[in-house]
Amino acid sequence: MFEGFLLVPRFTLIFMVCLISLVLMTGGCSVLADKAATTLSIATDPVDPGNDLEFLVTGVLTDAEGNLLGNKKVTLEQMESDDQESEYSFLAVTTTDVAGNYSFRRPEGAPAEYLRVKFNGNDQFEGTVSEIVQGHKPSGPVQTQGPASSVVKSDTKITAKASPSNPSPGQTVVVTGQLIGENGTPLSGKEILCEASDRLGNRSDYEILAASVTDENGFFKFGVGGGSTTTYIQVHFTGDGSYEESYSDLIVVL
Repeated sequence: MFEGFLLVPRFTLIFMVCLISLVLMTGGCSVLADKAATTLSIATDPVDPGNDLEFLVTGVLTDAEGNLLGNKKVTLEQMESDDQESEYSFLAVTTTDVAGNYSFRRPEGAPAEYLRVKFNGNDQFEGTVSEIVQGHKPSGPVQTQGPASSVVKSDTKITAKASPSNPSPGQTVVVTGQLIGENGTPLSGKEILCEASDRLGNRSDYEILAASVTDENGFFKFGVGGGSTTTYIQVHFTGDGSYEESYSDLIVVL
């Protein structure tokens, strides 16, 4: 009689363990649920910016059912051609508004380029990339060339500083500096980008504030406004067929 009584708690315990395991397995399955697919539209405004007009890259991020996805980070990338498999480089990052819209400004001094926008996805949504659009076009006819030969590029260096060096929140500062090549040779006619982020992190956190072209002595100048929080500014030379890419030291603007 007592033996049967003692066995009841053991069976109850086994039943409870099985029940808990089932609940955990069911919960685990929900974590592994499929993410929602997304799409990114893209266009330029104006549609044809020629080879020297300032223009915007705009579009909308939605899910597969057409729901607008706001407050999502998207990045602008520069492509070597209109082939999705071609090499690309990061240009800027922004956040979609409540209606899923995004916008990037490309300055009139931007080079001839192909552009696309990417959403990396998150816990709920799959990542996606837009189609590729052409920004500025070459100013002259494109020359057909044979296989590219291996070219050794020269190193470059950027020096930059902000004035005033310790501005008040929201105060406009002037960023000046110089781009030099090997042996301290000034590099003229090179496009320089002024980029900023509200935190130290990956390059994808930086957004282009302005673009400038170096003068005959390699000097450049930007006028930028500080935000309400600490803003980290960095000057960037993207490189070209003859010179390597380079970055200035960080400039902290309050």
